[in-house]
Amino acid sequence: MRCKICGAELKKEGNICKNCYEKQKEQEKLKADNEQEVFRINRKYSPKFNLLKNGELIVLLMIIALAGFSSYGTFLGILITILCLVALGAWLFFNKKRAMGTRTYFYETKLRHKAKYLFVDKDEVVPYNDIKDMAYFQTRSQKMCKIGDIRFYTKGFLSGITINDIPEIEESFNKMRDIINSTREG
Repeated sequence: MRCKICGAELKKEGNICKNCYEKQKEQEKLKADNEQEVFRINRKYSPKFNLLKNGELIVLLMIIALAGFSSYGTFLGILITILCLVALGAWLFFNKKRAMGTRTYFYETKLRHKAKYLFVDKDEVVPYNDIKDMAYFQTRSQKMCKIGDIRFYTKGFLSGITINDIPEIEESFNKMRDIINSTREG
């Protein structure tokens, strides 16, 4: 038999190997909310930012709508325009739901990032000791909307967590950095 997680050969009957079992137990222990919450940050939904960020999509939908008018006449042109507006509205609604379901909790010794996607929910826990560095970024459209992204770099190749669309980015970043650094000093 082989481990269902890593594929290692198992010496005894079972589903997972000892290493994967230990990692799984460690993750369960980390996910236990037995610590006091120190700080919480929610992702901000900004329709203005979503329209700026998806400008190419909007231009494409406008071109499709205009092509519908010129190629198929008024009735089908109006129908295609309505379909394009419905598609844009659905995209904005999806982004709003995703933003409303994304939260990051800072506890005394760890952070927990919960994010909602269309078919998958993501729940990551990172102890502060595993965070090697952190930085914040802002695109031009994010600066216009007064939001930004924060990236936590953790141990491992291409590992880490990115928290998108954070309001008051500098103030939030400084607060998060102070929380994480306070555990390292003590």
